[in-house]
Formats: sequence, C-alpha cells, structure tokens
Amino acid sequence: MTILINQPNLSVILPVHNEAKALELVLSQWDTALRSVPGVSHVFIICEDGSTDGTKELIVELEDQYPVINNSVAWRRSYGHAVRDGIALSRTDYILCIDGDGQIGPDQIAKVWARRSEDRLLIGWRYPRFDPRTRLIYSKLFKLYHRVLFPSRLHDPSCPFVFGRLTLLQKVMPVLIHIREGFWWGFTGACWKLKIPIEEIQVHHRERTAGDTRIYKFWKMPGIIFRNVIGLLKLRFG
Repeated sequence: MTILINQPNLSVILPVHNEAKALELVLSQWDTALRSVPGVSHVFIICEDGSTDGTKELIVELEDQYPVINNSVAWRRSYGHAVRDGIALSRTDYILCIDGDGQIGPDQIAKVWARRSEDRLLIGWRYPRFDPRTRLIYSKLFKLYHRVLFPSRLHDPSCPFVFGRLTLLQKVMPVLIHIREGFWWGFTGACWKLKIPIEEIQVHHRERTAGDTRIYKFWKMPGIIFRNVIGLLKLRFG
C-alpha cells in the first residue's frame, strides 16, 4: 500500500541493496524532515537491487508507514540501473537522488528546496567525508582523471546527492549507457558534455549507523577502476 495524501511534487529515489539495518531509520529521518518543508509533498521510490538480508520484506512493511513506491527486483541490476529505473518511474516535477545508507542526512533539505531551478541541477559536496581510507584515496585520484576529461570546478563530482527537475535528469540518463561503475562520476561528466549547469551545496556526511559497505575491497579495486576509466572515456568521446 502506498500512502499518498497529496499529489507529490518530489520523488526521492533510493537505490538499496542489503540495507535492512539502516533503511527504516533513513526513511524516518527523511520523511520527518521533508514534511517540515513548506510546499513539499514527497514520495519515496525505493529501487531495491536483489537484496538477501530481509530488505525486500522490510520495504513491504514500510509501505504502510510512509509514501513508498516499491521497485524491487530478484536480480542484481546494478546501482546505476536502479537509479535509472527510479527516474523512469517518477511522475513528479522534481527529483532527489540519495543513497539508502544514511550517510547523508536531511538537514539541508530546506535549503536545497529553496534553490530549485528550471535549468540547473544541484549536487552535494560531502565535507568532511567519512569513508574507508581505500575509498577516499581512490576518489582523490579518480577526481584528477575525471577533471582531465570533464573540466569543471566541482569539489565532489561523485556525490550521491542530486536534486533537480525531472526533465533535466531524463535528458542525462540516455547518455550514461556505457557507465557500469561509478554512476555519479558518469552523471556529472554527462552534464558537462550536455552543458547542463551544476551547482554544489555542502552536505553533512556521517559515518554509517548500521550496515557495511563492502564493494571497495582491495582485490576488487583493479576491476572497478578499469571499468570506470573505460566508461568515462566512452562517455567523453562517444
């Protein structure tokens, strides 16, 4: 069951995989914050990605408590595919993409909503960042590579906090067909290529309260880096 009292004007897209320990708190915090912003009527589009830890069952329960559209699948479609599916399901004027791990909280949402625009996107700037050392090193090095291909002044071009009009995000999605890893790196690169303006807003990054991010194990890094490098090259010159 989906609770929709008013016609929503904001879709909050959350790609999630094995977030049973964190998701309920994330929705509670964001729902409370969004209800306090004048003029906002929201719906959560939860794009679940083949979880095996009870996340699927939890989402069904959360449908009775929050305005949720449940987009669960039985396979691993990938993070980027989940985001694209969420945008395809959206029927609201504005979109906010966040991660389901709770590392970016809702404390800036009133400022974000006040800066909404017809022709530009808003992206978060995590400062300081609370991520594993391996991930921080990877991000700093890859930022140099990204800046060579897509010259910009963005401080945090891979931040999973993006807000803007649905029509703008729909324009970007078809350009990202070659991005298998590093979806938001590709997203900001595509915006540069399409000449879609991006502004940044500092968002408070925090440590996980529950769950664990395991995709950045050392032995996986070469493959992740290779796919990122090739994907961005195809995006830049394709």
